[in-house]
Amino acid sequence: MKLLLIAGHGAGDPGAVGNGFQEATETRKVVAALAQALEGCCDVDTYPTSRNAYADYKAGQLNKMAQFSRYDYVLEIHFNAVKASTADGKTKGTEIYVTTAEPSTAVEQAMVAAIAAVGLTNRGVKRNNWAVIHQARKAGTSSALLEICFIDDPDDMAIYAANQSAIVEAIAMSIIDGFGLQRPELEQEETMTGKEIYDKLTEYTETLEVPAWAKEELEKAKVAGITDGSAPMQLIPRYQAALMAYRAYELAKGQK
Repeated sequence: MKLLLIAGHGAGDPGAVGNGFQEATETRKVVAALAQALEGCCDVDTYPTSRNAYADYKAGQLNKMAQFSRYDYVLEIHFNAVKASTADGKTKGTEIYVTTAEPSTAVEQAMVAAIAAVGLTNRGVKRNNWAVIHQARKAGTSSALLEICFIDDPDDMAIYAANQSAIVEAIAMSIIDGFGLQRPELEQEETMTGKEIYDKLTEYTETLEVPAWAKEELEKAKVAGITDGSAPMQLIPRYQAALMAYRAYELAKGQK
């Protein structure tokens, strides 16, 4: 599957603003994180973030820049806004638009439901021939415009700021599940049992030699009966260390 992500506004157009956030900045953050989340699941392209897709549409350059027919799905990211929005303990919420020609909205329904699960109101799937997604649909490519939440609503943006990663993951998983994609399998770290670790350490220590400075003391310990001197570089369990220490203690006590 080949996917095109478009960050709304930009190139001198900040989009909607509110609560210390700017739409053009946030759409680019989301698109970058979403592209990374989908890496390995499908071929993901990002519309040049130095450009404004809607401005390119008005200039008659959008189709040339985007080449929509090369893609299976186009997702345009935006943030909503209303006038005089205040903190009232209720979120305005998330919604998504498809064109009037889109035959199915299953992916989009799952997407807003997953985003709403972090605490935003689900405003559902709506139909409108917004300029950019309409051009994509006319090129034969399914498309949608996602309004993540209301940037000028304090309640919405508090949820967004605290759950940005979860929102990106919700969008990614909606695309992955909706289009039947597979995430790349994570490399499994090799795990060993305790016995296997012990055996490998034993094998390694057998290649080591007793340091020259310890050889004389080792011989004295053998003569005294503290150790039999076998496998001198091998790791030993605590009970063996305790036995050797006790033998040395008894030997010292008897010499007093």
